Amino acid sequence: MKKIVFLLVVVLGLLTTESKGQSAVLMPLVAGDTVSTSTTLDTVTKIITATGAYHTMGIQVNAIKTAGTVTAKAYLYSSLDGVTYALTDSATAFANSAGAQSVWFTKTTVPYTYYKVQVRNVGLTNSTEGLAVRVYYVFRRSY
Repeated sequence: MKKIVFLLVVVLGLLTTESKGQSAVLMPLVAGDTVSTSTTLDTVTKIITATGAYHTMGIQVNAIKTAGTVTAKAYLYSSLDGVTYALTDSATAFANSAGAQSVWFTKTTVPYTYYKVQVRNVGLTNSTEGLAVRVYYVFRRSY
């Protein structure tokens, strides 16, 4: 009988415990996660799926200059079907300086299912740019 009562207390404790903290998730890195526009207009694209009742979202785009003159900018798109995306937000262009740089997107509502982060050259012409990109994101619920 004591074991059953103990088990019920443990289960009840697990059910009533809520986690309010969550760490940011680094999007998986692939070989093409560098904007290198010496010969073509490269684009780094990451898709984030919001599966849950989230109230806020934060996205951090880290970039490290690897070569040339940096002119890239980060863009945030949203979609309900994952096929057709609309521009939701854009950040200022990354600075043309050495070292790590970051831009952030903060959304106080999360009405869409899919969010696409793109980092690409601002102009329509090629440049001698090299920019290694990493994307982190986190969703939060209101309690």
